[in-house]
Amino acid sequence: MRQWLLILITLVPLLVCAQRARKLPPARAIDSTYIIRAFTRADDYMNTDHYDSAQLWLNKIYTQVSYRKPSLFSYFLTSRQAEVYYYNNLHELGLQEAYKGENIAGILKDSLLIADACNFIGLFNMNNNKYRQAIAYYKKALRYTRQPPYPRQYIELSKPHHIYGNLAETFEKAGQPDSAIFYSRMSLRRATEISSERGMATAALNLASAYLLKGNIDSADKYFIQTRELSLKSHDFDVELNSYSGLAECAERRGNKATSLQHLAGGFALLKKYPQLNDFYSSMFLDIAIRLYRKYNEQAELLKTYQLKTDIQTAVYERNNTQIQTILLTGLRNEKTIFNLELAEASAEQDLANTRLYIALLMFLLLGIAFIAYRYYTLQRLRLANMRSKISQDLHDEVGATLSGISMYSYITKEQIRNGKNEAVNNSLDVIKDNADEMVTKLNDIVWAVNPVQDNAYTIAERLKEFAAQLTAAKNIKLEFYADNPQATLKLPMEKRRSIYLICKEAINNAVKYSGCTLLKIEITVVNRYIKIVIEDNGSGFLDNRAGKGNGLNNMAARAKEIGAAIEINGKTGDGTRITLDCKIT
Repeated sequence: MRQWLLILITLVPLLVCAQRARKLPPARAIDSTYIIRAFTRADDYMNTDHYDSAQLWLNKIYTQVSYRKPSLFSYFLTSRQAEVYYYNNLHELGLQEAYKGENIAGILKDSLLIADACNFIGLFNMNNNKYRQAIAYYKKALRYTRQPPYPRQYIELSKPHHIYGNLAETFEKAGQPDSAIFYSRMSLRRATEISSERGMATAALNLASAYLLKGNIDSADKYFIQTRELSLKSHDFDVELNSYSGLAECAERRGNKATSLQHLAGGFALLKKYPQLNDFYSSMFLDIAIRLYRKYNEQAELLKTYQLKTDIQTAVYERNNTQIQTILLTGLRNEKTIFNLELAEASAEQDLANTRLYIALLMFLLLGIAFIAYRYYTLQRLRLANMRSKISQDLHDEVGATLSGISMYSYITKEQIRNGKNEAVNNSLDVIKDNADEMVTKLNDIVWAVNPVQDNAYTIAERLKEFAAQLTAAKNIKLEFYADNPQATLKLPMEKRRSIYLICKEAINNAVKYSGCTLLKIEITVVNRYIKIVIEDNGSGFLDNRAGKGNGLNNMAARAKEIGAAIEINGKTGDGTRITLDCKIT
């Protein structure tokens, strides 16, 4: 049932896009004052973490500021939409919006907008751990940006110190403290030039964190103190909070327990005074406090800290669920608004009116089903709440990102047809087809992963057999599949089942695509509450038996470690490859 629901959700926006190909009624005159007011209100709500309210203000100008009419306002609508997705952890969906923004900025040939869009693209890549791509886009942004003042018609944009700071954070996450220090200093310099107090405080915090990563405790301590002074001056108490945790870490590195605990106490006093502080910064502080209290065996404080972190996570989870629900509902309302405009043009054509009425009813039905499904998942057991939320988020990311790509290429194709670029049109249509095929595959995997009926060893064996059969048949590879276990109905937790499937899928895919084998053997057994899977081929293997070489093998090892499974990868040139996975069923 859920698979059909997902297919319908996929098809409806495509049908709506097809209907939009017809000419819309003449647009109303753009009220620039109202649009700027709407953007300002959306920014105000985002600054206070009310992203659902920000989305409502963006929706108010949706029909006046179209994605398909490149302008300064359409860029700001795209960038604000990307920001809403960013703060709701819908990174793939936000990345597509950021790419749209880059396209609009390029058409407008506006260097400030190009810099802003590239900064957003860098942020989304950084949060997806794609550090190389993030660094490339940040550096591109730096080539186009400049210091304020900006023209009056521009609202808030990424400034040089923002970009330098994000670049420093990326190098810090990538484990390159020297580069992080260099770009943190650049960020501090640029923020000082325009007297941005928060910019100076966050730059000092980045600089201190980079020195701490490098092991230079004296310099780290110096800049954490500077961070506290600057944040007090600018009333950025969330940044001040992290200066306390940084100072506590410096004291811990020096072996000074009393000073470390004193700094933590200062941070908790700040949290008590300002309980509304930014949740992200609060969680960073609490993570460090938990580590230090555990090290110092401060059990009472450790329990209090765990409780506070749990309370914050629960509040964030509930708030994000409500906000994501609002974003989805208002997104559907936008589609309904566009639909009504088109219906006004085609009211005289009965057949077209009937088709659009059917689409409208289907959209309302999907809205009701989506709301019921959403409420169902929020009432699941607390133990599985985080995992289910992540899978649900993956679903929105995968579907949304792919559909956004289809929408973008549809627009590009329209422009290419208008310009008579036939070869480019064919290439764009091929991309749209590939995106649609990829989306169906991802949907099938995600739906299978969250289905509680599949929580046993038998279903994973059937799933792997089906996947392997499809791949080997396409390559004329002989498949020998063996699954014989009397305990196959034992329950296999969803997170383990999903990871096991992805590990085996990677192994099968590597064998079929890269080994040059003619025979693939898969054996699945369950003994004494352990599931054992052996995947073996007679291909070329890999050089020097180095199993850790390559992202695919690294990902397999990482997934196995996450679920406490043992994985052994053996492959010698000319002797094929044998991958063995052992995992306890609990």
